Amino acid sequence: MALWSEQKPTEDFYRVLAPDGTLVNEPPDLDDDELRKLYRTMKLTKRFEDKALNLQRGGELSIISRCRGEEATPLGAAAALSPGDWCFPLYRQRSGLIYWDVPLERQIVGLMGAEPETINEHVSADGDGPAVNFSPVYIPLGANLPNTVGSALADKLNGRDTVSLTFVGDGSTSEGDFHDALNFAGVFDVPAVIICQNNQWALSVPSHRQTASDTFAEKGDAYGVPNERVDGNDIFAVYEKSKEAVERARSGDGPTFIECVTYRIVEHNTADEPSVYRSEEQKEYWLERDPIDRFETYLLNEGIIGDDDIAMMEEEIDEEVAEAVAIARSVPKSDPGLMFDNHLRGTSWKERHQRAELERELDGKNPFVDWTGEGFDE
Repeated sequence: MALWSEQKPTEDFYRVLAPDGTLVNEPPDLDDDELRKLYRTMKLTKRFEDKALNLQRGGELSIISRCRGEEATPLGAAAALSPGDWCFPLYRQRSGLIYWDVPLERQIVGLMGAEPETINEHVSADGDGPAVNFSPVYIPLGANLPNTVGSALADKLNGRDTVSLTFVGDGSTSEGDFHDALNFAGVFDVPAVIICQNNQWALSVPSHRQTASDTFAEKGDAYGVPNERVDGNDIFAVYEKSKEAVERARSGDGPTFIECVTYRIVEHNTADEPSVYRSEEQKEYWLERDPIDRFETYLLNEGIIGDDDIAMMEEEIDEEVAEAVAIARSVPKSDPGLMFDNHLRGTSWKERHQRAELERELDGKNPFVDWTGEGFDE
């Protein structure tokens, strides 16, 4: 178990909005409507994930990974994109998807296990879908990095001004895909932006066990990739540096690697118990730096929103989430056997064995007891 004394964060990064909601640098040029949209997106993300947690506890979802306390990083980065760009998210970037209007009901029904064909048949998409192109949410960590760099290279070779952006956790910088992708991006000077969402825990492994480097940002130096380190709980800092990186990529000046220093104040996912490996002292420290509270304080102080606006917004958000859940619940369940499709070319002994076990379980039988293998081709 890592001690809090080993986990003291360094604030050697770029910041615009201090934890108390005051400005320490000039904010990006965003109008009031855009500021309210960013705030509402963070509030909606939190409410959506609170509801998803309740659904998981009630057995309607199998597992959920939340971005509570990290909302500003994926949001600020995704908001810096333009229509037509590409975004390759993992499973903790929900605020970015919500910002670009990926329908809540499609996100929920996906978490419920419905396969894409069933979703498309029963959940209508508004218009042509999100203006930014999102890849499916990836679970294999690191896999999106070479995909993103490949996407960026394809756009460069075809003369398009499209930018590809992805995310990597601090733990996934220990994967070979990370180093391959950054090296490729640097060598071929592709229009890619890679965001390290450094929430300081790779499940139960603290960041100081992942690297001996002073920062994750400096890993870009080894590959000739310009890099930045920002306060990941400061929506202004994340947006500003991400916007600079996106514009740099779009103008033909190559990739950027940005480390956003944040903290995962909740569990890794709903199969995890964080109290086993970290202290409440850490959590309290980061709750004082909560990105939603910080931004809300700023907006209140500037008169951009008021208490009545917040109350009305929260009521609208509750209704929006409830409607999305109702739509998701109306989608028929997919055949569980689909989980085996498209994994291998042909079949294997193990797959046939697992299919037989699943069939027995669905028939209400114990798949591991009193089974002779009848009907099973060895």
